[in-house]
Amino acid sequence: VVAAARLADGWAPFVLDVRLPQEAEICQLPFADALCPHRNVRDAASGVPRDRDVLVYCKSGFRSRAACRDLAALGFGRLYDLEGGILAWARDVDPRMPQY
Repeated sequence: VVAAARLADGWAPFVLDVRLPQEAEICQLPFADALCPHRNVRDAASGVPRDRDVLVYCKSGFRSRAACRDLAALGFGRLYDLEGGILAWARDVDPRMPQY
């Protein structure tokens, strides 16, 4: 996962989890800054900083891509999608992380 290497090098984006709360109860990235289901991301955009990179993730990447599109439509420009979502993170970075 490209994001893992960037984070290890000191990258400090705002990390937005766009899964449902019950998914986050199973597993989550410990450095996530906010949880907002992707359907509500437009309504919660005021809580997302515009002056930082924003890393968005979900389970597999589909919802995070949609959330990135929604945020981009609202004028956000520093958006990054965690490719493969938390499933890829668990597979490639932290195999101890529970999967669902």
